[in-house]
Amino acid sequence: MNRYSKLTAVAAAALLAAPVFAAMTTDANLELDSTYGNLSRGMSQGGRVEFNVAGKAGDANGFVAGRGTLLIKKDGTAGVDDMWGQIGTGMADVKLGRFEAADLFPAGKDVLVDGGADATGGYHTNKLRGRMGSDLFHAAVSVNPGSGVGIEIGVVESKVTGNTKGIRPVVSFAAGPVSVKLGLESGKVVGGNKFSGFGATVGGAFEGVGFNVNLANGKEKAVGGDIKSTSFGANATFGPAGVGFVMDTTKAGGLKDKDTVIYAAYSIPLFNTGATLTPAISHQTGTDNIPNALTPAAGKLSAATSVRVRLNYTF
Repeated sequence: MNRYSKLTAVAAAALLAAPVFAAMTTDANLELDSTYGNLSRGMSQGGRVEFNVAGKAGDANGFVAGRGTLLIKKDGTAGVDDMWGQIGTGMADVKLGRFEAADLFPAGKDVLVDGGADATGGYHTNKLRGRMGSDLFHAAVSVNPGSGVGIEIGVVESKVTGNTKGIRPVVSFAAGPVSVKLGLESGKVVGGNKFSGFGATVGGAFEGVGFNVNLANGKEKAVGGDIKSTSFGANATFGPAGVGFVMDTTKAGGLKDKDTVIYAAYSIPLFNTGATLTPAISHQTGTDNIPNALTPAAGKLSAATSVRVRLNYTF
């Protein structure tokens, strides 16, 4: 085949493929964080470039969709965030792959929410939400009966030690600018403890101010006795600014940890480029009486204060 024939064949193939490529979307963005913390007494830097490719064919009577997200990270590694396929109709669908299910503890403008030195952490109804572990099965069936009601049933299964597996149903209600989500989790860490919990979140927007109020309660069955966790959070966003707080309480063996984090962020336009610089601050106080690898001695935690500047740019 001569050069002219090859060019003709390439042009014909591109023309035939045009409808396929037209249904595909691509985008990319940069997120780069420079952070200082009083406990580490030093600067750190992290971030990634995110590439997304997505597509959808069909309509409400039947569709197939897919999405993939590649992360090129500041530490020199690469990873995958989303990688899923979805099949369904306007009434019901199933999603399979690597993704995050419904958020039952949204943090608002969470540029920096620093948990400090306490390794026990809190329970935010997210053990089975997704994007975790390796070699696991994750599916979510969504049903949309109408009138602002939605149902999502997530199933996670794995044979890998340390991964979580179980079921996570979520029901959502929307009325005007306000939405409510209620959910349950019931599962087990492979080779470890069983856990269960529930969560609720109320969110909305009025006069340009968005808000979320979150509540979560969980229990883990451990050898030395149940570990019970309760978390409460509230946050608001208004224009380029956001504030919030999270309070976590964990009880085990007659001991109790309590941690409170407050955080804030404000995005500043960078010239006339669409990019932003976002200064953020997070402050955590609390007690740590439940022994763990990071803080084996019981008592009051040193207050953890961190500041961060994030550069966001969508290509």
